[in-house]
Amino acid sequence: MTGANFYAYVLRKFKRTDKSTEAYEAMTDTVSLMQIKFNSDNYSQESYIAGISTVGEYQIGLPADFGQIIGTISLTDTASDQQYDNLNKISKQDYDRKYGDRLLSAIGNVNTGVPREFCIYAGQIYVGPVPDLTTYRYQMNYTTENATEISSGTATVPFTAEFRHRNVLRNGVLFELHDGMENFEEAAYYKQLFLDGLNDIVKQENRNRADSISVAYSGT
Repeated sequence: MTGANFYAYVLRKFKRTDKSTEAYEAMTDTVSLMQIKFNSDNYSQESYIAGISTVGEYQIGLPADFGQIIGTISLTDTASDQQYDNLNKISKQDYDRKYGDRLLSAIGNVNTGVPREFCIYAGQIYVGPVPDLTTYRYQMNYTTENATEISSGTATVPFTAEFRHRNVLRNGVLFELHDGMENFEEAAYYKQLFLDGLNDIVKQENRNRADSISVAYSGT
């Protein structure tokens, strides 16, 4: 749905036409929240990052549209076509504790090796140990974030292609609108509808992503 079409869809429940600015702001805010809350396949990307250009470096910039990582990071060596174990995600605190020697890289005293772990901090991926090769390729799956303000001229409002998603998005917008007008009873009603719908979508997305696990029969 276009921005104008979705606005008309909202008005079928909201009725008032004097809050168009607030409605489009609520659309933008609610879309951003929905993208944070669940990892929809429609807003997911697979990224191959060449990564490190000089031995001694350990930071890799995140994609500009990065929202949140899905799963972990896989590692291959493009020179030898070797595949390594996936990197384990750790906290920045643990990273600093385990790889504090990376700060010695300027004087050549850093310990390098095949990366085994990573953390995400300040828009960067920190890998450890400090990579010993520049030919490693890092692959990650992640969700994208909408950085564009929604207006009447928006060609496609995110989450409106699927009927079940557009209804959830509308409930979120209606919650924001009523909350802004201090209509707290209506706001609470639409907030609950929004959260219930969002929870249902999250459950379905998780089922779609889950591994297929065979259950062994253990009867007597």
